[in-house]
Amino acid sequence: MFNLTIFIILVGFIVEIGLSALNYSHRNRPIPENLSDVYNQEEYRKWLRYTMEITRLSIFNRAFGITILLLFLSFGFFPALDRLTQNITSNAILQTVLFLGLYLAAMYLRSIGFHLYRTFSIEERYGFNASTAKVFITDQVKSVLLASLFGGSLLYGLLYLYEQMGRRSFLSIWLIVIFVILVSNILYTRVFMRLFNKLTPLIEGELYEKAKSLAEQTDYEVQKISIMDASRRSTRMNAFFTGFGRFKHIILYDTLLEKCSTDEIISILAHEIGHGKHKDALKSLLVTAAQSAVFLFLLSFFLTSDAFAMAFGFQQAHYGFAIILFLILMEPVSLFLGIPLSAFSRRAEYKADAFAAKSSDPNAMIRALKVLARENFANLTPHPLVVRMTYTHPPFEDRIAALKQE
Repeated sequence: MFNLTIFIILVGFIVEIGLSALNYSHRNRPIPENLSDVYNQEEYRKWLRYTMEITRLSIFNRAFGITILLLFLSFGFFPALDRLTQNITSNAILQTVLFLGLYLAAMYLRSIGFHLYRTFSIEERYGFNASTAKVFITDQVKSVLLASLFGGSLLYGLLYLYEQMGRRSFLSIWLIVIFVILVSNILYTRVFMRLFNKLTPLIEGELYEKAKSLAEQTDYEVQKISIMDASRRSTRMNAFFTGFGRFKHIILYDTLLEKCSTDEIISILAHEIGHGKHKDALKSLLVTAAQSAVFLFLLSFFLTSDAFAMAFGFQQAHYGFAIILFLILMEPVSLFLGIPLSAFSRRAEYKADAFAAKSSDPNAMIRALKVLARENFANLTPHPLVVRMTYTHPPFEDRIAALKQE
């Protein structure tokens, strides 16, 4: 079991590095003709330098993480962590929660340095970072507290249910997980996002009037469109649709309003409304529900497997280590399981683009995509295999080509 686990981890790492290398090898390919006006020569050279730095940092970060993980697995870190939690409390469920919490804390500390370097060095030098040390630290504290309180409480409850009912609890656990995902989706813009960002409604003016006209045309409520103060942290631009039914919401980054014309913003709004009309958020929830059922079924094997636990120094199956090992081994597996899901997501983007082309000016949508590509330093020449395996959005070249056919 030990050798099999190490083998799967290394294969996953090699595949990830291989995909990064493939994408990197395409960086000097000729820019597609329909994107030739996105970058001038100076901007393109800047994008190449940025891509080189981000790729190197990503590979080094991943290699460092894998090295730490292999050392942990090989030299008894997890059994030692188990002994530590046993000295802290005699409550078996709380021991598991602490075991997982301490491991995640170690992983967080491992990665925070890379996050700091990317934000305040690379992103700063290339003009993306707008965050201050105060905002960064506040974000980290809020994230850790939210994950600890919400995640820790949920984990304790689910473990208690499993402890009481064993394998018979999996249907109940699955239903609870789906309920939590559903509630989180509903509360995302109403509660969680507002812990980090300020959301404001559209104000009276040209954009409001055109958005109102689009909303009436597409039977969407203009009150469910908000502007987020993304510029407090980054100059990057984005928009997204979330929720469903009366909880649906469209969020526009305030950076969009700075760099896009009114017609371009309206086309982006039409794209997001298209996601709502096609019920993509609900479809995503259903896919997540099915995926959760499969993962819970697989997790049950690790929770009861003495062989896996004993291969890494435990005397018998250990809930906390079983969950960690499951997450570790599912990471490379999920890369392949995600291929059809990524294809599903790309089709949804094409459909939302088509909806935008019919509901607004398709040429404005094309211009908006080019602005997004330029301002976010998008890769205009991704490797086709990387696109098929990991891209949730089609390449800009393909999206623009499809829009020109509408």
